[in-house]
Amino acid sequence: MMVRSFDSVRRIVFGVGAVEMLVDEIKRVKGTKVLVVTDPGIKSAGIVDVVTGVLDRAKVAYNVFAEVEPDPSVEVALAGIEAAKAYGPDVIVGLGGGSSLDISKVTSVMLTNPGPIETYFGMELVPLPGVPLVLIPTTSGTGSEMTSICVLSDTKNNVKKGIVSEHMFARVALLDPQLTMGMPPRVTAMTGMDALVHAIESFVGVRASVFTDTLNLKAIHLVAANLRLAYANGDNRAARENMQHASCLAGMAFSNTQNGLDHAMALAIGGKFHLPHGQLTAFILPWVMEFNLIAAPQKFAEIAKAFGEKTGGVSEIEAARLSVKAIKSLLDDVGISYKLSSYGV
Repeated sequence: MMVRSFDSVRRIVFGVGAVEMLVDEIKRVKGTKVLVVTDPGIKSAGIVDVVTGVLDRAKVAYNVFAEVEPDPSVEVALAGIEAAKAYGPDVIVGLGGGSSLDISKVTSVMLTNPGPIETYFGMELVPLPGVPLVLIPTTSGTGSEMTSICVLSDTKNNVKKGIVSEHMFARVALLDPQLTMGMPPRVTAMTGMDALVHAIESFVGVRASVFTDTLNLKAIHLVAANLRLAYANGDNRAARENMQHASCLAGMAFSNTQNGLDHAMALAIGGKFHLPHGQLTAFILPWVMEFNLIAAPQKFAEIAKAFGEKTGGVSEIEAARLSVKAIKSLLDDVGISYKLSSYGV
């Protein structure tokens, strides 16, 4: 057995109303001046007001950068970095989906590192820690609040590029399922499937360990039991909370194992065609699973069991194939096609 390591966010605060603990967490990292990084949709939905209201009541100084776009470009990252340098925060609060959280991470490290940003694309090339990060997800899928990864779109070359650095782990991940209640069904489906893809790819990957297996299998069970419920009824608080837990657990795991073929293909297709990331990873998933079955039949059989497939009395490889059936059924139920022709690609 090879020697492994496991890295993660230092602190997780979770539960309904957790956002009210934001000021305590800012004080914990000795912050006094906050930049909130988010997107226009989160601002128009009133979620930014919830967070700034908490800051206002405690008389914490803040500014808001709300220009993050889906699949954010290098240019958007540079705009966020310039806004941060002009304001001079000592804490970055990322609020939103994976795009806002990713921009928060790169902004944090670019406040303390000389750059330019292009010099940090790759693995562990960022030399210095950034300013403290508090990440607050409003979707349940990307797991970005738990990872040390930032993905940006290079619009000139139609590719996506990543920065991976231990210095981009948040000091605090603040998980309040109440902030996810307003997700529309389509976003619930895409982000929820992204969480499932993270868990499955990490679970069957060659870098899996007993620690990541435990996290991933629980995440798979949670998605299997709750994604349909959250999709059908966005007001189902228990389902929303369980999906947020699934996203967090899978994020913790895949940050230590890396992703697989599904994400590799999604990054390539997304860089060229600019389709939503969660949609891409979702429709690719059953085909990648089918391709990979032979390499890890026992684990795919466990996935089938997690989805309630009857695996008794069949061979291990037949049980493994039932996992693909289960995923296609889930995709059908949450309205995501798994045919490439459906997306005009």
